[in-house]
Amino acid sequence: MVVRCRLGPMIVDIDIGNSFAKWRVVGESTIERQPTASLIEDWQVSYAELSRVRIASVANAKISDALLQSIRSRWGIEPEVARVTRDTTVIQPAYDILPRLGVDRWLGMVSAYTKLKEPCVVVSAGTALTADWVDASGQHLGGYIAPGYQKLLEVLHSGVANVLRDKSQLSSDLDLSLGVSTESCVLGGVSAMLSGFLLQVVAQRPGFSLVLTGGDAKTLLLTCAQQHNLHVELLSTPVLDGLAIALP
Repeated sequence: MVVRCRLGPMIVDIDIGNSFAKWRVVGESTIERQPTASLIEDWQVSYAELSRVRIASVANAKISDALLQSIRSRWGIEPEVARVTRDTTVIQPAYDILPRLGVDRWLGMVSAYTKLKEPCVVVSAGTALTADWVDASGQHLGGYIAPGYQKLLEVLHSGVANVLRDKSQLSSDLDLSLGVSTESCVLGGVSAMLSGFLLQVVAQRPGFSLVLTGGDAKTLLLTCAQQHNLHVELLSTPVLDGLAIALP
């Protein structure tokens, strides 16, 4: 339980992902987090007073609605929920149906483009592995969505008999060496898939800056540096940073 009381406005930004919810008090560097599924029971904080809460969520409606109602009841304020929109001078989405573009991807683009002010591709390595291209004018050109590193391992662990009995034994680092055990073969195969994804991303728009985000970003960063000799920008909190830009 986090307990804080301070003078002046207190603004909290919340990034609700598929696996974890992360939040930060504006003006502070500490990132708190809890499993997303547990938000339906309780948001594990006890702030004395909140003036604003800005939220980006890719969780299901049941979880998101539970958090919104909790904030309304406990602090008497209306949470501000980020939505993908064309009404912005930062990023113009490529999607025709805006709700189908994940708000986390959109805010990642907003954050990266605001920081770099140049053409870039934002690769988010989490439960899903996504890539989104933004040109020099801030126009979203489109993207890719694929299973993330852990999701690929889960598929082999749960869906293919006797291939991966215990995925916890695998290294978190990508390794393209030829495997000499089933586990090292799995690691090599998954590493090759992710490495190929990165190569295709770079080949799509040569010259675009490569931005990595997400829980497995550092794993991909090593691959970029060691295997592909690529220069990379690493963003640690793109959704939280993007909230402050999209909902000033």
